[in-house]
Amino acid sequence: MKKMLNIKLSLLTALIVFSSCEKIIDQQPQTSLSAETAYTTRQGIEAGLLGCYNALQSTSYYGLEFWALSDMYAGVITHTGTFPTYAQFNNKQLLPDNTNVTNMWNAIYGGINRVNTIIASADKLNDPAFNKMQTVGEARFLRALMHFDLLRAFGGSATGFNKADGRGIPVRVTPTLSPEDASAIALTPEADVWKLIDGDLDYAIANLSATTSGRATVNAAKALKARAALYKEDWATAETLSTEVINALKGTGTGLASDFGALWATQNTKPESIFELQYDINNTNSIAFYYFPTGLGGRNEIGSSTTLNAQSATDLRKATNVKVLSGSNKTGKYSRINGTDNVIIIRLAELYLNRAEARAKKAAPDLTGALSDLNVIRARAGLAASTAATAADILKQVYEDRYYEFAHEGHAFFDYKRTNRLASTFTGFSGANAFRAIYPTPQREIINSAGQITQVAGY
Repeated sequence: MKKMLNIKLSLLTALIVFSSCEKIIDQQPQTSLSAETAYTTRQGIEAGLLGCYNALQSTSYYGLEFWALSDMYAGVITHTGTFPTYAQFNNKQLLPDNTNVTNMWNAIYGGINRVNTIIASADKLNDPAFNKMQTVGEARFLRALMHFDLLRAFGGSATGFNKADGRGIPVRVTPTLSPEDASAIALTPEADVWKLIDGDLDYAIANLSATTSGRATVNAAKALKARAALYKEDWATAETLSTEVINALKGTGTGLASDFGALWATQNTKPESIFELQYDINNTNSIAFYYFPTGLGGRNEIGSSTTLNAQSATDLRKATNVKVLSGSNKTGKYSRINGTDNVIIIRLAELYLNRAEARAKKAAPDLTGALSDLNVIRARAGLAASTAATAADILKQVYEDRYYEFAHEGHAFFDYKRTNRLASTFTGFSGANAFRAIYPTPQREIINSAGQITQVAGY
């Protein structure tokens, strides 16, 4: 009996141990959850939406390279370091296997997938406490921004956008939840990409609030659509939306910060800062680290180009655009070596210059209005009011002020491209090199597309 009892106890122990091991093996991962698990509640979707904003913060995106390397391509920023892939931008000699170009592409499409997952999950959730339209509005604003950024870098043509020979991009509007979902797709025609961008922004405009700090707002959506309208040469829309945003934010004055440098020194300066990407000590970037000299704790990879030295000494923006550190030209826009500099993506000054350009460009130019908008920007910069009398002269001054106003913010290359001034300004984009106005599609994407995508001709 005792022997039989010992056998039964041994079997029982074995069953308990086996059952416990089976439970341990069958655990769900706690640091990586599927969309079906994570996004079934209001709290899960709201947390996931924050992850969509986090996608913008990637070093390959607004965390540094998307805007800094485009400014390098336009001669605003110069390469002072050792990265050979940065040197390709500096020399206007991009190659299809450039790792920064590939990482940029991947970071933005990764963000689009996050957004698509949130949109699809939000649509399925029925919770009275869940503000579905606000959440989807923010997500669709971000999707519009991401597709817009991909199109202006990897699409369009050498002479601008919305042209007959314009190149599109692959558009993804559904989540990638399985290997089959990730299958390669062909380029969507440029005109259809613009329709998607406008559709997403129209939804955002209809559903976003005006006061969500650090997040997408109705004014941010209108401002982004006004910017996109300039790229399409839709002057009426650019003027109308710019006016709506200016009127909503200017108060009794212009709405601009009285001190240009304060926009970056103090951060989140309202009402001028419309959409500002937030960083803090627990969520940092390497922007100042890439600028700062090694003696001040940086890696000295990028700096202000000598072209900015040509800025008038009386221009109050110059001290911020070109800040000398240890004998090197850097910038005052990014000064926190601990990585807590914010990145301003949209600000009110842009709307004045957008409206000035649209007013000078439309079929029946409003030269008085265009000049008034331009001089709002020049007054803040401490410059004499422009007295340009023709549309051509006003536009020339608008483009010059855009160059200095948005130095180190990633506008210059895209401004040159959309206004067909690349070839006439830089030999690196003229003649046989005109194709370089469009970034190469990453070589890996060409290979994996199984013939659905061909490389930009010339690379």
